[in-house]
Amino acid sequence: MITTTTMSSQTRLYECCCSRCTSRGTTFSRRRGKKVAFVSRSSSSSSSSSSSGTLDELISIASSDDRGIGSTRRREIESIIDRLLLEEEEEKNTKNNNFSVSARWKLLWTSERETLFLLETFQNSLAYQTIDEKAKTLRNAVEFSGGNAFVVESEIEILDERKVNFTFLSAGLKFSNGFTLPVPPVGKGWFENIYVGERYRVARDSRGDTLIVERC
Repeated sequence: MITTTTMSSQTRLYECCCSRCTSRGTTFSRRRGKKVAFVSRSSSSSSSSSSSGTLDELISIASSDDRGIGSTRRREIESIIDRLLLEEEEEKNTKNNNFSVSARWKLLWTSERETLFLLETFQNSLAYQTIDEKAKTLRNAVEFSGGNAFVVESEIEILDERKVNFTFLSAGLKFSNGFTLPVPPVGKGWFENIYVGERYRVARDSRGDTLIVERC
């Protein structure tokens, strides 16, 4: 899933985001001039064992890999995601649960260098992503101790049931006292949801990076 994406390393905090939560919703995608449900695939009774086992394996490895900081297991993780994608495609006709991507998501693992740099540099920081499909907005934030955060705001366009375009609108370092130091945002790109379930989401983006997040 490679396309050209132009942006500065300071402003690209791509797809970042919590403890277990079960938020659901009905969302919409623009397709052929009509509104259709923006569907994420989740396992049904008989066909779920394969993909759910693969997902469990992926989450287990990702959760023990320090969010991707200094990771030596990316090849293994990407291989499991490839397998998950194939299983999702094979089982898509038997899936019957729809899960919205509109939520606040907590980062479990990423290969995105800029986000990893901030997480490693500022210890005890957390990365989140908030998606609102109806408002067509995407917020990426790395939250530091003391109430400070680096926040990137974007607008999104849902292309189909998996793929979403984004364009940066603003970025800045927000301090706990209310002051914001803006950084000019540059760039646009897309991400594709490989898997979206009640608890987890797995995505890849136009720079070739991977994201694993948990719904808050």
